[in-house]
Amino acid sequence: MSPASNNNLDWHAARAGQEIIKTTKTHWNKKTDKEEKTEADNVENLATKALGVLQENGVYAALLYLYSRSDTEQHIAKPIRVQLLGLTRLLKPSPPTDTAEKPVDDRAEQALKFLTDDICNDLDKLLLVKQLWEQTLIYARYGAKARGIEEDTKKARTEPEQAESQP
Repeated sequence: MSPASNNNLDWHAARAGQEIIKTTKTHWNKKTDKEEKTEADNVENLATKALGVLQENGVYAALLYLYSRSDTEQHIAKPIRVQLLGLTRLLKPSPPTDTAEKPVDDRAEQALKFLTDDICNDLDKLLLVKQLWEQTLIYARYGAKARGIEEDTKKARTEPEQAESQP
């Protein structure tokens, strides 16, 4: 990280958005016990919904929403949560880590308590976190859309080649 980018919150939001897209390309399916590709549309959809909750109901509700996702969406919700909580480190308080070793209820309780005690009680910090999270989710949303278009383009190129090679 260059010194010039250290205080540039937009740069941090862009990096977090990129990391969300990178870490949601594949996921481990517990039912099939295999790694599977995550559809870009699913990432875009969850990022858009989380953004809507954030804008309409605030920071606390957005994190609560991401923790409340079903098992089928957790592989997308967790990287988003991790990146959003990680961004709060830029404002000095250090959030609890979101690791898989702890039960999900403990992680949610710690993270939500952190938001309540260290972010929501300071209006300036709360508004800054909200803006930072909004920007991150916007970048993740458009990154997912771009990934989906790129995947569709690759798929369209390979389908004609496969059709030509079949007798």
